[in-house]
Parts: sequence; C-alpha cells; structure tokens
Amino acid sequence: MDNLEWKHPKPPFPKQFFEELRATKDQFELAEKFTISPEEAGRAFVVKRGQTVRVVCADGPQIADMCIWNEHDHSERFWNEYTLNREGIFVRPDMRLWSNMPKFRPMMTVLTDTVENKPIHAGAKHHYVFGAHCNPHVWYWVTKDKNHPYVTKYNCYCNLTRAVAPHGLIAADLHDNVNLFMKCYIDPETSLHPWEVTDVKKGDYVEFYAEMDVLCAVSICPSASGRYSYDEEQEPTRPIDIEIYNTGRFLPDYEDPLDL
Repeated sequence: MDNLEWKHPKPPFPKQFFEELRATKDQFELAEKFTISPEEAGRAFVVKRGQTVRVVCADGPQIADMCIWNEHDHSERFWNEYTLNREGIFVRPDMRLWSNMPKFRPMMTVLTDTVENKPIHAGAKHHYVFGAHCNPHVWYWVTKDKNHPYVTKYNCYCNLTRAVAPHGLIAADLHDNVNLFMKCYIDPETSLHPWEVTDVKKGDYVEFYAEMDVLCAVSICPSASGRYSYDEEQEPTRPIDIEIYNTGRFLPDYEDPLDL
C-alpha cells in the first residue's frame, strides 16, 4: 500500500496540443503590453480565447494575486477548491484552472513558469491556488493603524476592487484567486503555510493560455517579494508587466458530457 498515487477523477488532458504550443512560442505575436505600477497597484484586462498572458516580474520579485472570470458571464469564475482537488496546490505547466459550477470547465492552462525553484523546506514551491487575497483586516493587525495605506487602499482586496470597477464588477464579485510568485510550504505539524524566501528573479514570468475569453484582474500585493515576516519593516512593492500574445492556435471547445 506504500507510494500510492492520489488520482482525482478528471477528463483527459490535451498534452500534445500544449507541447506543440510551447514549441511555437517564438511565433507568438505580441497583441498588448502594459505595466501595472505600484501606484496603480491593480488592473483588470481581457484575454481572448487562443491568446496567452504573461504575468512578469518586471523589476524583481513581486507577489501578484490574479482573479479570473468568464468575460461574457461573470457568474462563471475560477474555482480554487476543485482546481486544487483535480490539479494540486501549486501552479505548474499543464495545470488547468477550472471554473465553478454548473459549467465546471477549464478557463486557462499554465503554459510556462520560468521561476527556478530552490526549496529550503521540503515541498516548498512558488505560485499556489489557496490562501486568497490580503485585505484591510490582515493589514490592520499587522500595522495596528486604521489609517495605514495598506489598510485603506493598497491591500489586494482594495486593489482588485478598483481594478474590476470599470468592467461593472463590485467587491462582492471578488472570489478565489491564484497567488503568483509567492513561495510557501505546508507545515506537517500545524497545517499552516509559512513563507519562504522567494527565488524569483527580474524578468521571471508565468504564462497562461486562455481556453475561453476571460477577464483577469491582477493586484500588486503589499507583501512585495514575501522575503520578510509581517513583523519586519515593509519593503517597497515593484511593478508587474502584463504581456498578451496571439498564438494563432485554438484548442477545440471543452466538451462537457453532462452539459448542465
């Protein structure tokens, strides 16, 4: 009974398509590029089916929180719990990000992760699908100051709320998010997820292939690189670059055998 592999029921994965897609990356056409500055701190944008989006640490390591919705139906959005069940905790190439019920279908697939992982604790990795976004409550208990900018404006909850407002969404529409560039491990005794020093370098990125038209919102987290504990002085945040590419390659629509 030793070394049993946990296998959660899931449909077949089109591995050949994504291997061929990676092999043609030098042929991708840049469709849009912009920078999310520390002052702006968050922005929402559309990625069309068949495009990829790269979330890039432009000036060095910077944690970024990303939410995802169906561009045409915002009630369909990224579902971290079942993504975790089907795909695992940590974001990696060929991992699919699944939407909520009743559709329950792949929204985006991870194409590339350039971060070279060097764990200190066993199992420590970058990017994960649990943990949610920081918020005014978290930063109040860090700073004990109700007027601190991280409490009033520059936490991920506020950053994401501002980002989605031009698209007709409100704070209540925020949901599960992907934590990018943050590095953690699961402590077997406490079940907590302590941070580890990040291995992210300037220019590192994670790239996602859109399996449908999606609305993404990305926040620059006040935790910056995640290199310190909350008790230490906060380090400056860094910009995040967003690059959207036309691939010219389209995966067939996901076929739901139940079509609920």
